[in-house]
Amino acid sequence: MKTGLRRIHYFLVLTGRLNFRRAAEDLAISQPALSRAIAQLEAEVGVTLLERTNRRVSLTEAGAVFRDRCREAVTALDRAAQQARKAALGEAGRLVIGYTDMAIAGPLPGIVRSFSEIRPDVSVALLQYCSEEQYARLRAQDIDFGFLTGPVDRPGLDHLAVQAERFVAILPAGHRLADAEAVGLADLSGEPFVLGSEEHWRVYHRQLYALCRDEGFEPRVVQRAPDTQGIVGLVACGMGVSIQTENLKVYGDARVRVLPLSGCDRTARTFAVWRADDGRASTRMFVAHLRDASSAPPRP
Repeated sequence: MKTGLRRIHYFLVLTGRLNFRRAAEDLAISQPALSRAIAQLEAEVGVTLLERTNRRVSLTEAGAVFRDRCREAVTALDRAAQQARKAALGEAGRLVIGYTDMAIAGPLPGIVRSFSEIRPDVSVALLQYCSEEQYARLRAQDIDFGFLTGPVDRPGLDHLAVQAERFVAILPAGHRLADAEAVGLADLSGEPFVLGSEEHWRVYHRQLYALCRDEGFEPRVVQRAPDTQGIVGLVACGMGVSIQTENLKVYGDARVRVLPLSGCDRTARTFAVWRADDGRASTRMFVAHLRDASSAPPRP
C-alpha cells in the first residue's frame, strides 16, 4: 500500500471536523479535491472509512481504528524527525565504547555518566576488550571509541590521554614485605609472579617487562588470569606477587596488600581513541566532552 502522507493528513483533518466544507477550508483546498483524496485513500486501504449522507459525515468502525493508528503513526514520524535533527546536531544517536580493566576502574565511568547527563538522547554501550582487540574493533567500525592502554601507535586514529597511573606491588597479606610502606621493584626479583593472560594483557606487559629489565630481571610467571579480579584472587591465595596500577585499590581485598613502588616514576597511561575520519556529530560531541573532562578537576 502506498498511502500518501498528504491524504492521511487530509483524512485526520476531516475526522476532526466531520464536515467536508469546513475541512476543505482548513486545508485551503477545494471541497471536490478533498472528496477525491478521501475516495483514493479508501480505495488504497480497501475499506469504507466514512459514512456520508446529505446531513452528516461519520466514521465507520474501520475508519475510527484507521484514524487512531494514523495518529500514532504521525506522532512516531514527528518523533523520528525530531530525533534525526538531534542526531545531526550530535544530541542523539548511539556510541559503542570499548574498555579495559584499567579504564573501567579509572575515569571511564565518570566520563560516561557526565556525558549522559548532558546528552541523554545519545545512548552509550560499553564492551570489554583488551587493547589489541580494541584496535581491530575500531578498524572494523564495531566500536566508536576505545579506552585502551597506550602508547597509541596505529595510523588513522586520533587519541587523547585520559589517565596516567603509577605502578604498585600486590602482595599476599602474609608476605614478608606486606608491612612495608613501599617496596622497590628489585626487592621482588626473586618472587613468583601472577600476571594477566598473554593474549589479553600484551600491551600492558610490554611496559611491565621493560620496568623489570631496567632492574636486571625478568618476571618468573607461575600463574596467569584473564582479568584483574582473577589476578588479585590468585595473589590472595599466595600463588605469587603482581605489579598492577594504582586504580586497583578499588578492588579492595583484605587478603592482599597494595604497596607503592619506590624509585619508580613511570606511569601506565590510558587513552581514549577514535577513528580520525569519523565525522559524525555524536562523535564530535563526545570528543569535546573528553577534552572538557580531561581539563576539569576530579568530581568529589
